[in-house]
Amino acid sequence: MKLHTKIALLFSICISFAFSCLLFMVRDRILTSNQIGLENLNTQIVESKANEIGSWLNQRISEIRVISQTEALRTMETKSLQTFIKRLNQNVGEHYGNEYGTFAAGTTNGLGYVSDELTIDISKRSYFQHAMSTDEEYVISTPLLSKTDSLPITLICYPIYNDENKKIGFINGAISLYKLSEITEGIDFYNGTSWIMDSEGNLYSTNPIQGISVAELANLVSHIKEPISKNVGIYSFKEEKGKEQVVFYSPIPYSNGWSLCTMTSLKELNLHTQHLIYTILVIWILVLAISIISCFLFSRTITAPIYKLSKAMQLVKDGNFVLPKQVISNKKDELAFLANNFYTMTEQISSLMDRIKEEEVAKRTAEFQVLQSQINPHFLYNTLDNLQWRAYDYNAIELSEMIEALSDFFRISLSDGKEFISVIKEIEHVRSYLFIQQKRYEDILDFRISYDPDVSAYVTIKLIVQPLVENALYHGIKPKLSPGIIAVRVLRKEDTIQIIVQDDGVGMSPAELKTLLRSLEQDAPCKGYGLHNIHRRIQMVYGKEYGITITSEEQIGTTATIIIPAVKEMQNNEKIINCR
Repeated sequence: MKLHTKIALLFSICISFAFSCLLFMVRDRILTSNQIGLENLNTQIVESKANEIGSWLNQRISEIRVISQTEALRTMETKSLQTFIKRLNQNVGEHYGNEYGTFAAGTTNGLGYVSDELTIDISKRSYFQHAMSTDEEYVISTPLLSKTDSLPITLICYPIYNDENKKIGFINGAISLYKLSEITEGIDFYNGTSWIMDSEGNLYSTNPIQGISVAELANLVSHIKEPISKNVGIYSFKEEKGKEQVVFYSPIPYSNGWSLCTMTSLKELNLHTQHLIYTILVIWILVLAISIISCFLFSRTITAPIYKLSKAMQLVKDGNFVLPKQVISNKKDELAFLANNFYTMTEQISSLMDRIKEEEVAKRTAEFQVLQSQINPHFLYNTLDNLQWRAYDYNAIELSEMIEALSDFFRISLSDGKEFISVIKEIEHVRSYLFIQQKRYEDILDFRISYDPDVSAYVTIKLIVQPLVENALYHGIKPKLSPGIIAVRVLRKEDTIQIIVQDDGVGMSPAELKTLLRSLEQDAPCKGYGLHNIHRRIQMVYGKEYGITITSEEQIGTTATIIIPAVKEMQNNEKIINCR
């Protein structure tokens, strides 16, 4: 007998004896410890999923809590309430696709508004009566069909209090049971089925419990209903067919009695343990045969992966970064780690090269678009200049002046794509606009423009004054139905520039002024005035301490003041955090 044969036989006998002893000891330990470990781990998983659902539910409750503090709900003024709920449902619909309205709000009589045209009466529903008669912050309904679209939902009923802490109404937020079903369907748990139910056995998810008939499902609910408590746990039972099932359950926070239940068969639960034992047994059988030939093939098993990897490296050296899948190894040794990482590295290099090519193409496209955008404004300027001189040749002096003002208006508006222009150019832009409008409204409009000489050294974001002047004309002077004056003044005060637009028009009532100021403070657009966008642009560029202030007296006039920092030079897209 050759020496290498003796070594191989001795090596095989030693391994077989040691592995046999280990096999029987490990088998008993695995069956006991793995069972306990799996139950603890799976209980923690279900509890974690229940907490995730609770966090998601708490987010919805928090959203309703915030909505309940809005002015329209706290006052319960019908028109404002209808408008607010309609706009709220439209916004939710645009972002999340809710076609029939997610929210409804109303007074303590149970009549709620979904939109201008749609109302619902929930006065006789138990969850509403419970919410109105108790001090609970919110009440979650049992599953029901929506009165707007007949889809299965559950409702979060949130009472609304006035300043005297008295209940004056409610707001309902609908949660689709299809959404809850989508969440539970996403739980991957040993090929099992998950659902949400309360202590009364009401199901809050629409997905069927796979493999269970209606009758068996009723029996299952009755089995699970009793053991459910406020603690996480496990409930085991046998179906009528004798199949052993295990249900892991955990309460869902913020839900008033909901529990997440996940059911799987005991066989499925222990499948990995059985596979592990069978794998160990198969390995034990194969070890003897493998160990005999391992000595002969040991060197080859080491050199073969190295040879394969060297061929892949040669391909990369020749410029081919797309390697065959054979380079990837399913083994767990160091050579497999090296080969897999080398394959991943070549994929990343190839992807990076493709991305660089795409970026180059995008860069050239962008450069062409920039060139094209520079051509069109010049065509506009040249055309207007030509029209101006043609009008002048025909002795149409007023028309020539209006065309010149229009040309200056567009030239400053475009400013070669710059975001920042000098304060003087901004004022000239307003002057051109007022000149044109004065020709149109010569019977009622006059204007005055003045500025401190030293403001010419400073810059501002463009197109922030003209909208204020336009507001002064259309909301102040025109409704006055008599001649009026718009005055624009630019002052330098310490380290700020103040641009004041003042008119002697009809002004605003205290209520209108309050609404306008609130829209600026709360970052909510106020329809018809266009001030919100300007105020937001200023604060985005310069910071929250700058923006627009408004004062107004009815039949006296309105004054709008823009306050920006005194800055002499800024780059496009640069934001000032602190200019002082």
